[in-house]
Amino acid sequence: MYNVEYRIRVGEMAPDFTLKSTTGREIRLYDCKNKKSVLLFFFNHKKAECLERLKTLAEDYEKFKEAGAVIFPISVLRLDEGRAIVERLGLPFGILCDDGHSVVRAYNMGRCSSTPAHVCFEVIHDVERPTMLVVDTSGVIRYIQRVDASGNPDSLTLLEECRKSLK
Repeated sequence: MYNVEYRIRVGEMAPDFTLKSTTGREIRLYDCKNKKSVLLFFFNHKKAECLERLKTLAEDYEKFKEAGAVIFPISVLRLDEGRAIVERLGLPFGILCDDGHSVVRAYNMGRCSSTPAHVCFEVIHDVERPTMLVVDTSGVIRYIQRVDASGNPDSLTLLEECRKSLK
């Protein structure tokens, strides 16, 4: 088996993936091709600012639906942990649970242990850099933005990027 390192940049194809959702379905990114734009939110479920950003996305969920976009939050967690977050925050969308770390690794969003003298066996513990990506209907990344402490990028910017990615 080959270890492929994707270039996660605007204009590059987004790596395809299939993950279990807290909705009970398996979600494949490329099933959205030619149908919807996709907002991927790689988040750290242990950080309050990431959970706050999830709540903001939930508040604007109908606007994203009207814009022809789906929201796929992704984190390194088990399905039961994801379900607990969805229930606690009252999210109208599911969380994609990357308990095998494959998607976080493919998108270069994770980190392994920060322990000094740690020998990395590529066991990813969490999402290191919470990030939003917009993937257009052809599977190409059209927008990337790291999420900062103030919650940026804001929903208006994300909505506009989702609308543009439908053209």
